[in-house]
Amino acid sequence: MQYQSDYVLRLIEQLGGLVRRAVEMLRLGSDEETYELAEEAIGLALDIDPQLAARLSPQSLASLLEMNNLDDRVIELVGKALAIQGDALERVGELMQANIRRQQSAAVLALLNPDRAN
Repeated sequence: MQYQSDYVLRLIEQLGGLVRRAVEMLRLGSDEETYELAEEAIGLALDIDPQLAARLSPQSLASLLEMNNLDDRVIELVGKALAIQGDALERVGELMQANIRRQQSAAVLALLNPDRAN
């Protein structure tokens, strides 16, 4: 049990670091690096190819996270990473993709408080 707890804490620490760096890169205007850092965080959390995750519908992505029974802090960081990707995509004019990332983010974050969904 201790091993699982240590793993979760290390994962949260890694994800938090990636998300913080992505936010900093977004602030500095480095949209491509922002997107890549957020993508790395998503891939790390889900343990799948992040490009595959990007192609999932918002509800399918949320279901995948729910099935993995992830810690709420991991879910929150994935939701933030998706929102950051949305911001980076919007800044380069990819409005449709940005909207999809934001919808994915909302669906993922709704797992934390199902009463507020929709």
